[in-house]
Amino acid sequence: MNFDKPGGFRWLDSWVMGSIVQLATFRFCEKFLDRRLDPTGRQYDQMTQAARSGVANNVDGNERTATSKETEMKLTSVAFASLSELKGDCEKWLIAANP
Repeated sequence: MNFDKPGGFRWLDSWVMGSIVQLATFRFCEKFLDRRLDPTGRQYDQMTQAARSGVANNVDGNERTATSKETEMKLTSVAFASLSELKGDCEKWLIAANP
């Protein structure tokens, strides 16, 4: 499989793992972020969008691989940053939920 070909993102470990994280994040937020813990829904939105962004930027980067390696690397970096942001949100939730 040629990973430099657009559409090859489904074979990337980062896309597979990001997709698993995205689905798990949706389930986690639906189960644990209720109106008592997240009255405005902001944390729910932030976490689910960070998870979605991590996957979407992997796809966007791979789709641009044929035209610009620089853009591909920037989008891959944005995907990593989004998932790092999600990790920080999860850590903060665990600390707050278990004092």
